[in-house]
Amino acid sequence: MLRLGAFLSIAKGVDKVVPQALEIGANTFQFFTRNPRGGAARTIGDAEIARWLKARQAADIAEVCGHLPYTVNLATDKDNLQEFASMVVADDLRRMSALSIEYLVLHPGSSGDERQRAVERIIRLLDQALEKVDASAWLLLETMALQGNEIGSIPEIAAIWHGLGRPPQVGVCLDSCHLFAAGYDFTEPAEVERLLADLDQHIGLEQVKVLHLNDSKLPSGSNRDRHANIGQGEIGEQGFSNLLSHPFIRQLSWHLETPVETYRDYAQEIARVKAIIGAA
Repeated sequence: MLRLGAFLSIAKGVDKVVPQALEIGANTFQFFTRNPRGGAARTIGDAEIARWLKARQAADIAEVCGHLPYTVNLATDKDNLQEFASMVVADDLRRMSALSIEYLVLHPGSSGDERQRAVERIIRLLDQALEKVDASAWLLLETMALQGNEIGSIPEIAAIWHGLGRPPQVGVCLDSCHLFAAGYDFTEPAEVERLLADLDQHIGLEQVKVLHLNDSKLPSGSNRDRHANIGQGEIGEQGFSNLLSHPFIRQLSWHLETPVETYRDYAQEIARVKAIIGAA
C-alpha cells in the first residue's frame, strides 16, 4: 500500500492529527517532535497515547515520521550544542518509541570545520545517544542539498552508518529537492537509477525507508535548498513521474514538505502526486 502524507502539527494532541490526515487524503504524516526553532518538547501523557494508538489503528495510519528540530546540529564544534543534540536524539527516540512512531528523521548538521572531522563528531554523538536508549523507532539520516557546510551526501551518511557499526535501525530518509539540488537530475530517468545504485553501493537499499516530497525552485546541482510545490518547480511533473514510478521508490513512506498556507492545502498536493503516479 502506498503511504502518502504531509507535515502536520501535534500541538493540540497527536491523536488530533488523525482526522486532519484523513481530511487531506493522507494515510500517514510527519510532525516536529518539539519546537522546530527551539528545543522545548510538549509532554504527551498516557491518556493521549492511548487515544492516539486507538485512532491510528481505526484510520489505518502507519509509517509515521517524527522530525527533530532544526536546532539539533550533531556536526557542530560547540560543546554545549553537541550535548544538547545528543540528548535530544536519545530523548526523542524514547518518546517516539512510546508512541509507536516508526521513524525519527534527523538532519546530520553543518560545521565550519573540516568535513571529515564533522562526520566523526556526528558518529561520536550518535553513538552516545544510541547507547542510552533501547528504541523501536528507526533513526533516519536525511540526504541534504549540501548547501554551504551541510553534511548529508550519500557517502557521508554511509560513513556515519558504518562508523556506528551498521546498526539495523539507523537508516536513510531521501528528500527529492535536496537530492535534485545535490546533482541528481530526476528529469532524466537514468538519474533515478544512478541514485539507487549509489544508495545500494554505499549503504544498501534495505536501510532506505522514507521520501520527503518537494519540488525545487532552483536547477539541479544548485546545492541550495528551496522547496516548491509539486510539479511547479525545476523537477516538474516529468521528473516526479520518473522518480515516483520506480518500484523501489513506491514502497517508501512519502511525506510532503511543500510550501502551504494551511494543512488543508496539502489536499491539492496529495491529489497532484496521485495524478502523476496514476499517469505514470
